[in-house]
Amino acid sequence: MQEEEERFVQIIKDSNRKLVILELLSNFFSHKDFVGVLIKTRIIHALFENNKTLDINKLELFHIQFTSSFIELFQKLKKSKEQQYLLISDEIYINEDMIIKLESEIGESGFAEKAKAHAKNMSGKIEELYSMFANENSDFFNWNEIISFSDRVKQEYYREITVEEYEKIASLDKKWYENKQVKFEKKLLGRLNILKFKIKFLCGLVCNNEVIEVFEFRDTNDRFVFLVNGKVFYFLEESTAKELNLTKNDSVKGEIITQLKEKNTALTVELSTIKTSFPENVSGVLGEYLNKISSIDFIEDLQNVDEQTNILKTMLNINIK
Repeated sequence: MQEEEERFVQIIKDSNRKLVILELLSNFFSHKDFVGVLIKTRIIHALFENNKTLDINKLELFHIQFTSSFIELFQKLKKSKEQQYLLISDEIYINEDMIIKLESEIGESGFAEKAKAHAKNMSGKIEELYSMFANENSDFFNWNEIISFSDRVKQEYYREITVEEYEKIASLDKKWYENKQVKFEKKLLGRLNILKFKIKFLCGLVCNNEVIEVFEFRDTNDRFVFLVNGKVFYFLEESTAKELNLTKNDSVKGEIITQLKEKNTALTVELSTIKTSFPENVSGVLGEYLNKISSIDFIEDLQNVDEQTNILKTMLNINIK
Protein backbone atom coordinates (compact mmCIF):
# COMPACT_ATOMS: atom_id res chain seq x y z
CA MET A 1 0.00 0.00 0.00
CA GLN A 2 2.80 2.41 0.88
CA GLU A 3 4.55 1.53 -2.35
CA GLU A 4 1.41 2.37 -4.33
CA GLU A 5 1.10 5.69 -2.48
CA GLU A 6 4.71 6.56 -3.22
CA ARG A 7 4.19 5.68 -6.88
CA PHE A 8 1.05 7.87 -6.96
CA VAL A 9 2.97 10.81 -5.47
CA GLN A 10 5.84 10.37 -7.90
CA ILE A 11 3.61 10.18 -10.98
CA ILE A 12 1.66 13.29 -9.87
CA LYS A 13 4.97 15.09 -9.26
CA ASP A 14 6.25 14.14 -12.72
CA SER A 15 2.90 15.17 -14.21
CA ASN A 16 3.16 18.59 -12.55
CA ARG A 17 6.59 19.05 -14.12
CA LYS A 18 5.07 18.34 -17.51
CA LEU A 19 2.34 20.92 -16.83
CA VAL A 20 4.92 23.57 -15.94
CA ILE A 21 6.78 22.94 -19.22
CA LEU A 22 3.52 23.05 -21.18
CA GLU A 23 2.58 26.35 -19.54
CA LEU A 24 5.95 27.87 -20.45
CA LEU A 25 5.55 26.72 -24.04
CA SER A 26 1.96 27.98 -24.12
CA ASN A 27 3.07 31.41 -22.89
CA PHE A 28 5.74 31.52 -25.58
CA PHE A 29 3.55 30.51 -28.53
CA SER A 30 0.32 32.25 -27.45
CA HIS A 31 -1.64 29.96 -29.77
CA LYS A 32 -5.28 29.16 -29.03
CA ASP A 33 -4.90 25.44 -29.76
CA PHE A 34 -1.84 25.26 -27.53
CA VAL A 35 -3.83 26.90 -24.71
CA GLY A 36 -6.50 24.27 -25.36
CA VAL A 37 -3.92 21.49 -25.00
CA LEU A 38 -2.67 22.97 -21.71
CA ILE A 39 -6.20 23.23 -20.28
CA LYS A 40 -7.13 19.71 -21.34
CA THR A 41 -3.89 18.30 -19.92
CA ARG A 42 -4.58 20.05 -16.62
CA ILE A 43 -8.07 18.54 -16.58
CA ILE A 44 -6.65 15.05 -17.16
CA HIS A 45 -4.04 15.61 -14.44
CA ALA A 46 -6.66 16.85 -11.98
CA LEU A 47 -8.92 13.89 -12.82
CA PHE A 48 -6.28 11.44 -11.62
CA GLU A 49 -4.97 13.60 -8.77
CA ASN A 50 -8.43 13.99 -7.24
CA ASN A 51 -9.66 10.46 -7.84
CA LYS A 52 -7.39 7.77 -6.46
CA THR A 53 -9.77 5.05 -7.57
CA LEU A 54 -8.53 5.59 -11.13
CA ASP A 55 -5.45 3.72 -12.31
CA ILE A 56 -2.62 6.27 -11.85
CA ASN A 57 -0.55 4.29 -14.37
CA LYS A 58 -2.85 5.60 -17.11
CA LEU A 59 -1.73 9.16 -16.31
CA GLU A 60 1.87 8.08 -16.64
CA LEU A 61 1.00 6.28 -19.87
CA PHE A 62 -0.73 9.41 -21.17
CA HIS A 63 2.37 11.51 -20.63
CA ILE A 64 4.64 8.86 -22.14
CA GLN A 65 2.51 8.42 -25.24
CA PHE A 66 1.41 12.01 -25.72
CA THR A 67 2.80 14.79 -23.55
CA SER A 68 6.50 13.92 -23.82
CA SER A 69 6.51 13.73 -27.61
CA PHE A 70 4.33 16.85 -27.80
CA ILE A 71 6.77 18.76 -25.57
CA GLU A 72 9.76 17.49 -27.57
CA LEU A 73 8.23 18.72 -30.83
CA PHE A 74 7.37 22.18 -29.54
CA GLN A 75 10.65 22.64 -27.70
CA LYS A 76 12.37 22.11 -31.05
CA LEU A 77 9.98 24.57 -32.65
CA LYS A 78 10.51 27.07 -29.83
CA LYS A 79 14.29 26.95 -30.35
CA SER A 80 13.80 27.53 -34.08
CA LYS A 81 11.38 30.41 -33.44
CA GLU A 82 13.76 32.01 -30.95
CA GLN A 83 16.53 31.98 -33.54
CA GLN A 84 14.21 33.52 -36.14
CA TYR A 85 12.99 36.10 -33.62
CA LEU A 86 16.55 37.05 -32.71
CA LEU A 87 17.64 37.35 -36.34
CA ILE A 88 14.66 39.53 -37.26
CA SER A 89 15.08 41.68 -34.13
CA ASP A 90 18.76 42.19 -34.94
CA GLU A 91 17.91 43.20 -38.50
CA ILE A 92 15.37 45.74 -37.24
CA TYR A 93 17.89 47.25 -34.80
CA ILE A 94 20.61 47.43 -37.47
CA ASN A 95 18.18 49.10 -39.88
CA GLU A 96 17.14 51.61 -37.21
CA ASP A 97 20.78 52.51 -36.52
CA MET A 98 21.38 53.01 -40.24
CA ILE A 99 18.23 55.18 -40.56
CA ILE A 100 19.40 57.43 -37.71
CA LYS A 101 22.87 57.73 -39.27
CA LEU A 102 21.55 58.54 -42.76
CA GLU A 103 18.95 61.02 -41.44
CA SER A 104 21.72 62.80 -39.57
CA GLU A 105 23.85 62.99 -42.73
CA ILE A 106 20.93 64.30 -44.81
CA GLY A 107 20.17 66.90 -42.15
CA GLU A 108 23.75 68.09 -42.25
CA SER A 109 23.76 68.37 -46.06
CA GLY A 110 20.94 70.97 -46.10
CA PHE A 111 20.09 70.34 -49.76
CA ALA A 112 16.88 72.40 -49.68
CA GLU A 113 18.75 75.50 -48.56
CA LYS A 114 21.51 74.91 -51.10
CA ALA A 115 18.93 74.52 -53.88
CA LYS A 116 17.32 77.80 -52.82
CA ALA A 117 20.70 79.52 -52.94
CA HIS A 118 21.37 77.96 -56.35
CA ALA A 119 18.09 79.37 -57.70
CA LYS A 120 19.07 82.81 -56.42
CA ASN A 121 22.48 82.54 -58.10
CA MET A 122 20.87 81.34 -61.31
CA SER A 123 18.46 84.29 -61.26
CA GLY A 124 21.39 86.67 -61.07
CA LYS A 125 23.27 84.89 -63.83
CA ILE A 126 20.25 84.92 -66.15
CA GLU A 127 19.88 88.64 -65.56
CA GLU A 128 23.54 89.06 -66.55
CA LEU A 129 22.90 87.07 -69.72
CA TYR A 130 19.88 89.21 -70.50
CA SER A 131 22.05 92.33 -70.23
CA MET A 132 24.63 90.76 -72.53
CA PHE A 133 22.02 90.13 -75.24
CA ALA A 134 20.38 93.53 -74.71
CA ASN A 135 23.74 95.31 -75.07
CA GLU A 136 25.02 92.92 -77.75
CA ASN A 137 27.96 92.16 -75.52
CA SER A 138 29.51 88.67 -75.52
CA ASP A 139 32.26 89.26 -72.99
CA PHE A 140 33.51 86.46 -70.77
CA PHE A 141 30.81 84.92 -68.60
CA ASN A 142 31.65 82.94 -65.47
CA TRP A 143 29.65 79.72 -65.18
CA ASN A 144 31.70 78.24 -62.33
CA GLU A 145 29.28 78.98 -59.51
CA ILE A 146 26.37 77.47 -61.45
CA ILE A 147 28.16 74.39 -62.73
CA SER A 148 29.85 73.62 -59.42
CA PHE A 149 26.44 73.20 -57.76
CA SER A 150 25.34 70.35 -60.02
CA ASP A 151 28.82 68.80 -59.85
CA ARG A 152 28.53 68.65 -56.05
CA VAL A 153 25.01 67.29 -55.74
CA LYS A 154 24.08 65.41 -58.90
CA GLN A 155 25.36 62.01 -57.78
CA GLU A 156 23.52 62.12 -54.45
CA TYR A 157 20.35 63.99 -55.40
CA TYR A 158 19.64 64.27 -59.12
CA ARG A 159 17.13 61.76 -60.48
CA GLU A 160 18.10 59.30 -63.22
CA ILE A 161 15.94 59.44 -66.35
CA THR A 162 15.89 57.23 -69.45
CA VAL A 163 17.32 58.15 -72.84
CA GLU A 164 13.75 58.29 -74.18
CA GLU A 165 12.76 60.79 -71.48
CA TYR A 166 15.85 62.88 -72.16
CA GLU A 167 15.09 62.97 -75.88
CA LYS A 168 11.59 64.27 -75.13
CA ILE A 169 13.08 67.07 -73.03
CA ALA A 170 15.81 67.88 -75.55
CA SER A 171 13.57 68.02 -78.65
CA LEU A 172 14.27 71.60 -79.60
CA ASP A 173 12.33 73.64 -82.13
CA LYS A 174 12.61 77.18 -80.76
CA LYS A 175 13.61 80.69 -81.68
CA TRP A 176 16.87 81.55 -79.96
CA TYR A 177 19.11 84.24 -78.64
CA GLU A 178 22.55 82.75 -79.02
CA ASN A 179 26.18 83.71 -78.48
CA LYS A 180 29.35 81.85 -77.55
CA GLN A 181 28.30 81.75 -73.89
CA VAL A 182 24.74 80.45 -74.02
CA LYS A 183 21.69 79.51 -76.07
CA PHE A 184 18.44 81.03 -74.76
CA GLU A 185 14.88 80.68 -76.02
CA LYS A 186 13.70 84.19 -76.92
CA LYS A 187 10.22 83.83 -75.47
CA LEU A 188 11.63 82.48 -72.18
CA LEU A 189 14.19 85.26 -71.75
CA GLY A 190 11.52 87.91 -72.39
CA ARG A 191 9.20 86.29 -69.87
CA LEU A 192 11.96 86.11 -67.26
CA ASN A 193 12.66 89.79 -67.71
CA ILE A 194 8.99 90.71 -67.29
CA LEU A 195 8.78 88.65 -64.09
CA LYS A 196 12.06 90.15 -62.82
CA PHE A 197 13.93 86.84 -62.99
CA LYS A 198 12.11 85.43 -59.95
CA ILE A 199 12.59 81.69 -60.16
CA LYS A 200 12.92 78.63 -57.94
CA PHE A 201 14.73 75.35 -58.39
CA LEU A 202 12.37 72.45 -59.03
CA CYS A 203 14.60 69.41 -59.55
CA GLY A 204 17.72 68.03 -61.17
CA LEU A 205 17.83 65.15 -63.66
CA VAL A 206 20.63 63.04 -65.09
CA CYS A 207 20.83 60.91 -68.22
CA ASN A 208 24.21 59.27 -68.68
CA ASN A 209 26.56 62.30 -68.76
CA GLU A 210 23.85 64.85 -69.50
CA VAL A 211 22.69 67.03 -66.59
CA ILE A 212 19.32 68.78 -66.69
CA GLU A 213 17.98 71.30 -64.19
CA VAL A 214 14.32 72.26 -64.12
CA PHE A 215 13.24 75.64 -62.73
CA GLU A 216 9.85 77.27 -62.39
CA PHE A 217 8.67 80.86 -62.05
CA ARG A 218 7.90 81.85 -58.49
CA ASP A 219 4.60 83.49 -59.45
CA THR A 220 3.35 81.01 -62.09
CA ASN A 221 3.43 77.29 -62.83
CA ASP A 222 5.54 77.71 -65.96
CA ARG A 223 8.71 75.66 -66.02
CA PHE A 224 11.92 75.90 -67.97
CA VAL A 225 14.93 73.70 -68.56
CA PHE A 226 18.63 74.38 -68.25
CA LEU A 227 20.82 71.88 -70.09
CA VAL A 228 23.96 72.19 -68.02
CA ASN A 229 26.46 70.70 -70.47
CA GLY A 230 25.24 72.70 -73.48
CA LYS A 231 24.33 75.92 -71.57
CA VAL A 232 20.84 75.96 -73.11
CA PHE A 233 17.65 77.47 -71.61
CA TYR A 234 14.11 76.94 -72.90
CA PHE A 235 10.51 76.47 -71.79
CA LEU A 236 9.46 72.97 -70.76
CA GLU A 237 6.22 72.14 -72.54
CA GLU A 238 3.35 71.09 -70.28
CA SER A 239 2.72 67.94 -72.33
CA THR A 240 6.33 66.87 -71.81
CA ALA A 241 6.29 67.77 -68.12
CA LYS A 242 3.31 65.45 -67.54
CA GLU A 243 5.39 62.49 -68.74
CA LEU A 244 8.22 63.15 -66.31
CA ASN A 245 8.75 62.83 -62.59
CA LEU A 246 9.49 66.42 -61.61
CA THR A 247 8.99 66.06 -57.88
CA LYS A 248 11.57 67.50 -55.55
CA ASN A 249 14.83 65.62 -55.48
CA ASP A 250 15.31 63.20 -52.66
CA SER A 251 18.71 62.08 -51.57
CA VAL A 252 19.84 58.60 -52.52
CA LYS A 253 20.23 58.25 -48.79
CA GLY A 254 16.62 59.39 -48.40
CA GLU A 255 15.48 56.63 -50.74
CA ILE A 256 17.50 54.11 -48.71
CA ILE A 257 15.84 55.44 -45.54
CA THR A 258 12.39 54.94 -47.08
CA GLN A 259 13.28 51.39 -48.12
CA LEU A 260 14.67 50.59 -44.66
CA LYS A 261 11.55 51.96 -42.95
CA GLU A 262 9.30 49.89 -45.23
CA LYS A 263 11.47 46.84 -44.54
CA ASN A 264 11.25 47.42 -40.78
CA THR A 265 7.46 47.73 -40.97
CA ALA A 266 7.27 44.35 -42.72
CA LEU A 267 9.73 42.81 -40.26
CA THR A 268 7.77 44.14 -37.28
CA VAL A 269 4.61 42.50 -38.64
CA GLU A 270 6.52 39.26 -39.15
CA LEU A 271 7.92 39.51 -35.63
CA SER A 272 4.44 39.91 -34.16
CA THR A 273 3.24 36.67 -35.77
CA ILE A 274 6.38 34.55 -35.66
CA LYS A 275 5.46 32.81 -32.40
CA THR A 276 1.86 32.06 -33.34
CA SER A 277 2.44 30.97 -36.94
CA PHE A 278 3.26 27.31 -37.43
CA PRO A 279 4.27 25.25 -40.46
CA GLU A 280 1.23 23.54 -41.97
CA ASN A 281 2.30 20.07 -40.83
CA VAL A 282 2.80 21.31 -37.25
CA SER A 283 -0.61 23.01 -37.23
CA GLY A 284 -2.15 19.78 -38.43
CA VAL A 285 -0.53 17.75 -35.68
CA LEU A 286 -1.48 20.32 -33.05
CA GLY A 287 -5.13 20.26 -34.10
CA GLU A 288 -5.17 16.48 -34.26
CA TYR A 289 -3.52 16.22 -30.86
CA LEU A 290 -6.04 18.59 -29.24
CA ASN A 291 -8.96 16.73 -30.79
CA LYS A 292 -7.58 13.41 -29.62
CA ILE A 293 -7.03 14.35 -25.97
CA SER A 294 -10.42 16.11 -25.94
CA SER A 295 -12.34 13.00 -27.03
CA ILE A 296 -14.79 11.40 -24.56
CA ASP A 297 -13.28 7.91 -24.86
CA PHE A 298 -9.72 9.15 -24.55
CA ILE A 299 -8.95 7.58 -21.17
CA GLU A 300 -10.06 4.17 -22.34
CA ASP A 301 -8.10 4.59 -25.57
CA LEU A 302 -4.87 5.04 -23.62
CA GLN A 303 -4.58 1.28 -23.49
CA ASN A 304 -4.53 1.10 -27.30
CA VAL A 305 -0.76 1.60 -27.63
CA ASP A 306 -0.54 0.98 -31.41
CA GLU A 307 -2.93 3.81 -32.23
CA GLN A 308 -1.11 6.29 -30.01
CA THR A 309 2.28 5.25 -31.38
CA ASN A 310 1.22 6.47 -34.83
CA ILE A 311 0.63 10.00 -33.50
CA LEU A 312 3.91 9.83 -31.56
CA LYS A 313 5.81 8.90 -34.74
CA THR A 314 4.15 11.74 -36.63
CA MET A 315 5.33 14.23 -34.01
CA LEU A 316 8.89 12.95 -33.86
CA ASN A 317 9.27 12.81 -37.65
CA ILE A 318 8.35 16.47 -38.20
CA ASN A 319 11.40 18.35 -39.43
CA ILE A 320 11.72 21.69 -37.67
CA LYS A 321 13.93 24.14 -39.58
